[in-house]
Amino acid sequence: MWKNYFTVALRNLKRNKIYSAINIIGLGLGMAASILIALFVLDELSYDQFIPNGHRIYRANVSGKMNGNEFTSSTSATPMAPTMLNELPQVEDAVRFGLMRTFPFRLEEKAFTEPIVLAADPNFIDFFGLQMLKGDPKTALVGPDRVVLTQSVAEKYFGTEDPLGKSIFSGSENKPLEVTGVVADFPVNSHLAFDAVISGENFWYFEQENWTSNNIYTYYRLVEGTDPQQIQQAINGFVEKYVGEEILAFLGIPLKTFQEQGNDYGIQTMALQDIYLKSATNDEIKAPGNEQYLILFTAIAIFILLIACINFMNLATARSANRAKEVGVRKSIGANKGRLVGQFLAESFMYCVFAGFLALAIILVLLKPFNALAGKELGFGFLIQPQFLLAFILSLLVVGLIAGSYPAFYLTSFSPVTVLKGKLRSGVKRSGLRSGLVVFQFFISTILIISSMVVYKQLGFMQAKNLGFDKENVLSLLHVRALGTNQEAFKRDLLNQSGFLEASFANSLPPMLDWNSVMRTKDKQQDILCNINVVDEDHLETLGLKLASGRFFSREITADTGSILINQAAMAQMGWTELDGTQEVGGFWSEDGSVTYRKVVGVLEDYNYESLRQNVRPLVMMLGSRNDFNEMAIRLSPGNYADQIKLLEEIWKKHSGGAPFEYSFLDADFNLLFQKEQKMGNIILIFTVLAIGIACLGLFGLAAYTTEQRSKEISIRSFGRFHAQSGDDIEQGFYAIGLDCFCTRRTDQLLFSGKILAAKLCLSDRDRLVDDFGGRSDIDFHSLADGQLPEFQNGSF
Repeated sequence: MWKNYFTVALRNLKRNKIYSAINIIGLGLGMAASILIALFVLDELSYDQFIPNGHRIYRANVSGKMNGNEFTSSTSATPMAPTMLNELPQVEDAVRFGLMRTFPFRLEEKAFTEPIVLAADPNFIDFFGLQMLKGDPKTALVGPDRVVLTQSVAEKYFGTEDPLGKSIFSGSENKPLEVTGVVADFPVNSHLAFDAVISGENFWYFEQENWTSNNIYTYYRLVEGTDPQQIQQAINGFVEKYVGEEILAFLGIPLKTFQEQGNDYGIQTMALQDIYLKSATNDEIKAPGNEQYLILFTAIAIFILLIACINFMNLATARSANRAKEVGVRKSIGANKGRLVGQFLAESFMYCVFAGFLALAIILVLLKPFNALAGKELGFGFLIQPQFLLAFILSLLVVGLIAGSYPAFYLTSFSPVTVLKGKLRSGVKRSGLRSGLVVFQFFISTILIISSMVVYKQLGFMQAKNLGFDKENVLSLLHVRALGTNQEAFKRDLLNQSGFLEASFANSLPPMLDWNSVMRTKDKQQDILCNINVVDEDHLETLGLKLASGRFFSREITADTGSILINQAAMAQMGWTELDGTQEVGGFWSEDGSVTYRKVVGVLEDYNYESLRQNVRPLVMMLGSRNDFNEMAIRLSPGNYADQIKLLEEIWKKHSGGAPFEYSFLDADFNLLFQKEQKMGNIILIFTVLAIGIACLGLFGLAAYTTEQRSKEISIRSFGRFHAQSGDDIEQGFYAIGLDCFCTRRTDQLLFSGKILAAKLCLSDRDRLVDDFGGRSDIDFHSLADGQLPEFQNGSF
């Protein structure tokens, strides 16, 4: 029986080549897109799942609010881990590590820069279950001046030589470190990443005892069966006990009063396996994922597959008149409905099998470009995994059942008497279900179009937004501390060359100003959380900043070492309306906790020194000295950057003593903040175009159905047009003009209905589309909801 089903199905497939090709291509594209999206989603969900006992590991995050300024951080206080181990028996183990980016190393005459280097406690290797290739995981990080390298970094430095016991030099100070271990490269599907791990005993912040200074990442592992909420309650007690003491000491008020004033400070636990997709902090080691994107992509995959299935249904029903007589004859000679349903489902399954092979071929061709687009490293090994093969076969059966169910039950419901008497058309002229399916197709397509528009308009807005300073043609030079006493000589030599317009040293440059501290106004004793930027006297001109009032730092005024500038956001929160020359602001930097006040000599116009996800926050700018500077901003004259950078490198080598030459451009640094969104936007755009293309095949089915059902009417109208062109019957000619519209009017109405529904939905949910950004583009959802998409702005209806 089944052999006969597939024989007849194959015969029908060969007989209707165009119809079959459209079905197979549509289903194949839909399956390929869905599989690629599924692979992407599964990879995102796999992050940190490989870490031993990962379900029992948590991280301590800090969040709070001061004077309306909210802050969140993935880091916490240095005493957090030892206090948990001492006071909470439910905590099995804890580890701390600090993060250093673009960290320099030297080996003999070779200089290297590693993107991510950690400074960690001795139990770091065992805590995260790292695979130790060389060395002892128990002792590799015990004691100062020790470093563990990843396998790829060890091979880059030492080739095939054994690196154990050898020394490399670290940082701008060229401090010697002994290589005490080599670990396997950490898997990429983790929120953690590193190229080397240095013993934490080398860094001052491992000795801190301050609970309100958050410089270190703290992870802890619970005893099996421990309720995380119990630990959270205990940590809340830490805030009252330890943080409260420091707030009282520094601010002079108890924690309760601090909170009653609208401020807050808290330490929250976050599960290790939730960090990648659910973290909302800005100081993650790697850019986190987005749970909302996974939901969106899953919906896109399902909808693309449904659109392809709907195409199959519409094309099948469009050919209903051609298959009606076949059904009538089969029923009249005794075929029951069950066998006819089986016949049509067999055809559907056959189409799905061919479409499945086409989908696999498409994946083989497009997987590498898709990896480049999505920033993934998905391989072809999944094609032979039993789980994938089982899921693939099941998906073929489900798609075949979904795509073939409506045609199978619809076509087999015809009465043989009605069919053989030729009365079928009057009975099936209109189909509400088919119209609903077309509306649904373009409802989904329009949602994808609007989503793409929103994402790209928001990204364009962020890239084109006036940041308040001129980020174009500005180069950021790293590792300038390596210049030592040669800093000013380097700067003079640089500015003596044509092509270098301005230069300024700073502790950090936008968009990475990550030092914040509580500042207190002397007159009102008001405490404000501010970002701190330490610069030299040329910073204003180099970045193109603007003064709202007062002046900038000057070499001629020696007292400026004790002066500061603030931005307009800070001035507003400090309650000042104008600069009168008497205002002072201080920080809690003395060992005894007393405030060191500095005179405010100028107010900067607000500028975006962070990601556009945040509104401009209070900023304090101080004049620094040689040991404060880590970076240098250099404004280049527009032109041949290659020659300028080559000359810059020559001057750098002259003064830096062989330190690595590393640089970036500020405009590129800002764009990198939204690299993930850019990739997600590209993926959405591509699959939107694909969904629209597949949906257009559905229009072909609708047009074919309309033409087939109204072929006599078309012939009559065509005859009328012929007479109109001959001048025989002007009235008939006007009637014939309707031939150009009547075949498409119904289709246009269905498209318009789908777009209106989608635009109304996006209008009701518009805030979520751009909710993550402090600055937002203007998107006219109301005109979309009124039907004013580009295709409908001419008043066609």
